[in-house]
Amino acid sequence: MYKEEFYLGKDRVLILKIPDLESWLDPLQSEFCSHRRKCKNSHKINGRWENSYLDIDLVPSARIPMRFARKVGLEILNTRSVLLFEPLPGSGCEMPPFWFNVAKPDELTGLHDHAHLSVLSAVVYLQAESNAGNLYFQKSEDIEVVPEPGEIVIFPPHLKHGVSINKSTKERISLAFNLFPFPLPNQDL
Repeated sequence: MYKEEFYLGKDRVLILKIPDLESWLDPLQSEFCSHRRKCKNSHKINGRWENSYLDIDLVPSARIPMRFARKVGLEILNTRSVLLFEPLPGSGCEMPPFWFNVAKPDELTGLHDHAHLSVLSAVVYLQAESNAGNLYFQKSEDIEVVPEPGEIVIFPPHLKHGVSINKSTKERISLAFNLFPFPLPNQDL
């Protein structure tokens, strides 16, 4: 199941191949491309929309890698989590906790972390050529992950990460998401 795993201090990062690629990868790419014009975008950074959101009913194949990540979280990381396809209740956020990132040639994703209430974060590559830009984690030393379609990287949401410049000739397309604790905390957010 593992392709690779590493630790940044006590933080564990897993890189895995999601099984049955033919059942979800091409369908998810097709769903995304068919509905791409319907995306709601959150914010621009360096002239590029950073996150693009679609309703889960438009990209139902996205459920497969999300469920896989939840299963890995439970079975390997001993983390019980829940998938949300709507905005987190009470968070004040209008967008669901999953999104697509599209980086054209010469675009990058800056250093950031994820939702403070989530327990796991993940990124799945849908399209990435050679030199499409590596995912990197910054701690005491940078760790880089070469993107490969069909792979998922699962990591703690507080880890600072970014993606280097896409030096390929095609767009790099990924799906990123957060998993939340189960049961959801009953608190004022």
